Amino acid sequence: MIGQYLSPAEARRLGSALLVVVGFILLAAVVGFLVVPSLRYQANPDQAGLANPVPGETGWLDPTDYPPMQKQVIPPIDPKTVMTPSPALLAQGREVFDRECATCHGPEGKGDGPGGKALNPRPRNFTSKDGWKGNYRLDGIYKTLDLGIPGTAMGSFNYLGRKDRMALAHLVQSLGKFDHGSDPAATAALEHLFSSSGETIPDRIPVRWAIDRLCREYAASHPSP
Repeated sequence: MIGQYLSPAEARRLGSALLVVVGFILLAAVVGFLVVPSLRYQANPDQAGLANPVPGETGWLDPTDYPPMQKQVIPPIDPKTVMTPSPALLAQGREVFDRECATCHGPEGKGDGPGGKALNPRPRNFTSKDGWKGNYRLDGIYKTLDLGIPGTAMGSFNYLGRKDRMALAHLVQSLGKFDHGSDPAATAALEHLFSSSGETIPDRIPVRWAIDRLCREYAASHPSP
């Protein structure tokens, strides 16, 4: 249609002008998102501390962008308080699930969360008995939470305390209305783990915090001439 109104030479000139405009917009975007923040760091190396994240908001587009956590020293746990899915334990598991898992696995655990749409393999559907990489017994789910699943986006959740992980394991089982089975030996080993030793969870900060801190420290030690 454009050829009916413009000669080939005029069309080329119009195309060149559009390329210049697009190039200018892209350059402005680069300056706005990369150069300006860098200049701000150099101009204000002693600016106030890092911004506080909104509690409960993890960065599901970046699995390293989790909320900060202070070091915790947790004593051994009485297995009787975590091996049975009491209402209080399930409520605790739901709180952890909504904060840590629902973005990818979906609020009902069907693997349909917005953060999992681009993942391959897709997040596990906890309501189905099919397709589990590990076993769906209580010990199997706890092991997955402890170690993650290599080759998938399912990372380790060992930055959570053992009680939180057990509460989460019970909640995950409750989402699937099928028999999850049990292994007495594996259950006994899990009970022994809880009762025999405590745990220390180290300090944990998002990678973006560490990058921000490094940028400010670098700017402070390399002032502009």
